[in-house]
Amino acid sequence: ARAAVMTGQVCASLTRVIVSRHRHDAMLEALAAAFGTMRVGDPFDATSQMGPVATARQRERVEGFIAGARADGFTLATGGRRPAHLDRGFYVEPTVFGHVDNGSKLAQEEVFGPVLAVIPADDERHAVQLANDSPYGLTGAVFTNDAGRAYEVARAIRTGTVGQNELKLDFSIAFGGFKQSGVGREGGAEGLLPYLETKTVLLDALPPHLAG
Repeated sequence: ARAAVMTGQVCASLTRVIVSRHRHDAMLEALAAAFGTMRVGDPFDATSQMGPVATARQRERVEGFIAGARADGFTLATGGRRPAHLDRGFYVEPTVFGHVDNGSKLAQEEVFGPVLAVIPADDERHAVQLANDSPYGLTGAVFTNDAGRAYEVARAIRTGTVGQNELKLDFSIAFGGFKQSGVGREGGAEGLLPYLETKTVLLDALPPHLAG
């Protein structure tokens, strides 16, 4: 459901799900069930779980990704349309595609909408390769109850932040990305550095009060 937070209009959204090939269909079914029952509606309504995208232009862009994924032959598990019960606002149904090729536009570009791509992997090594085969590297997550295994896989994934079993952010620690996800960091000690004036003093020898 993280892919639908703020209708997917979050830079840190987890929009690719890389899963073992033998568990792909079960995962796709579970995600489709979760996304398919999500309540889409007025964001001021407390019962709504997802609102609209920001503009008509953005909805058209999201629908372009959906049309492209259909044309590529990926499995549409749920969504893909405008909600029939909403006649005002720029709404798109939470959408899940399965059997997605990691080299496709859907997997390689930022949709910035509630669209999830489920990608099969042959094994753990292949999953890491697929995860790193992206022009972006802001956030990721490793889903396992084994903290040791999560740590080892997280070290291999080229994203600035990796959480275990969910997207995890903490403003007391550094947040930022690799590759086209930008440079620099927000949060933590690293986030304070741009606001500091660093001074360097070069001496021939240490002053007595420092040498002692």
